[in-house]
Amino acid sequence: MNARDFERERTTLENALNTKGLDFAAAYLAVGDLRELIRTHTEIISSETILALEGVLKNSDFSRQTQSFFLYREAADALTSIIVHTIAEPVADQAISVLENLLGTTVGDPQRAVAGALGSLPISIHGPKVSEETIEDIPRVKWQEILEEKGITKCNTPAVIGRSLVVSIDKENRLLVVKFACAGDSYRSIYREAVWMEHLSSEAYSFAVRFNIPVAIKIDGSYVFRLENMPVRMPDGIDLHPESYAICFIAHKDYFAYPNEHRTERRLTMEGFREVMFRNAWLLGKLTFLGIVHSAPIPLFHNRVQRERREDHGLYEWPRGGRLDRWLDSCCYPNFGITGIRDFEHLIAFNGLSRNLYRHIGAQIFSLLLVAGSYFRNKDRERVGLDRQGNPMDARDLFDKQFLKELVEGISLNYYHGFVGTEFAGKVPFDLGELTSRMIDEMGVDRHMEEVLRVVDQKQMSDEEFRKFLGERGYSEDETKGFKKGVEDITIYTGPHLGGFNERISLPELIESVGTMAALCIAGRYWRENFSS
Repeated sequence: MNARDFERERTTLENALNTKGLDFAAAYLAVGDLRELIRTHTEIISSETILALEGVLKNSDFSRQTQSFFLYREAADALTSIIVHTIAEPVADQAISVLENLLGTTVGDPQRAVAGALGSLPISIHGPKVSEETIEDIPRVKWQEILEEKGITKCNTPAVIGRSLVVSIDKENRLLVVKFACAGDSYRSIYREAVWMEHLSSEAYSFAVRFNIPVAIKIDGSYVFRLENMPVRMPDGIDLHPESYAICFIAHKDYFAYPNEHRTERRLTMEGFREVMFRNAWLLGKLTFLGIVHSAPIPLFHNRVQRERREDHGLYEWPRGGRLDRWLDSCCYPNFGITGIRDFEHLIAFNGLSRNLYRHIGAQIFSLLLVAGSYFRNKDRERVGLDRQGNPMDARDLFDKQFLKELVEGISLNYYHGFVGTEFAGKVPFDLGELTSRMIDEMGVDRHMEEVLRVVDQKQMSDEEFRKFLGERGYSEDETKGFKKGVEDITIYTGPHLGGFNERISLPELIESVGTMAALCIAGRYWRENFSS
């Protein structure tokens, strides 16, 4: 076949896709053939090709088909194939403009397909090689030796914050922190945190905004050590590694100041909260551009109770749009705050496909927006759950819709700026008013409180674990005795969740908006790398 034959084939396929009433199977085959033609003979692709594929994605008739998403995905992937394979910038520009417009004008399967396709555009993000030495001999250290290492002769009894011992030093301008490994982790998780502290403090990095990076301290020549004598009694419920593995670092005095504090005396003003959220959105975007991905800005779970028996450990995968487990609890201690990003043990050096980066970007923006919602709920943490009549608590009056709109837009645009390196041109391509109204309706009313402890999960627990599990969820000792382990499913009230147990998320608009921004970040970066002139 010569070039003219391929052009005739292209025209035939375009005409087929433009035919009114085209059935689903015929459309799927035509789009597949056209995508293959784009891949092998990009030089014959025209504006009409792009418009024909756009028509498929705008055709709501196909959405009635159970497999509609696969057709929409094929059409969206064909458009991104034009962007990747064409050497003509105007053609690529038209294709990417069509996809970006569809992000803001479609919903459901077409929107999800377009976001996923843009999120798969190939970009060059390669994380740094951070060397982790093999540690053969982990020293045993006493608390007093740690103080002597820093020349501290007098200090107060250390406070316990999370799984860390904390004392103020330098006239309370800085903190000495000893952080322990969790029971289920190896020492390498906290060792990794110290290594990242050292790496990010090097001259290779500079950030245009405030980012107080802690300084890791070696004790007896090692970042990781075993603490022999605990200077205070750790509270119940904190499961530390039996070997007491720990690291030590010096942090800014605001290191443990959280942006969405519920305590009145520590609560940020609206202006202060806005600044912290926008700055951390930029930082997360910038680090991700550098190939340094924070994998857990907040803990996100689809189902915490099934963590032990699920292959995914119950972790939340936002593109699937499932129910989000205990969203307000997940926001209690975000891994970012006044000093910037924290908990470096969750940093990973990214080297992989764009579609995986797209998921990370979405999870970070999703986390930021959830914390924004929690800021309003934390004005009154007593108003959570069900009232005395068993009705969902309605706390919508705690929200300021205009301020929430500013937060959603500012978080999205600052993340984009940090990741892409340029300001986003125009406004975010989704209805901010509608999104924030829906956020207030779902985040402000605790409709979904139930969680089900399945028989299969009960059987994996010891009797002691079973009693402890119920006790931690509000059951008295006498009530706990009334349950027989492994006999029947037990409904417990642990929310608020976003969505009913084993159902979809009750706020799909948030998932779509997150997908939109994650896709625009990838697309913006791709354009800068390939058509920056």
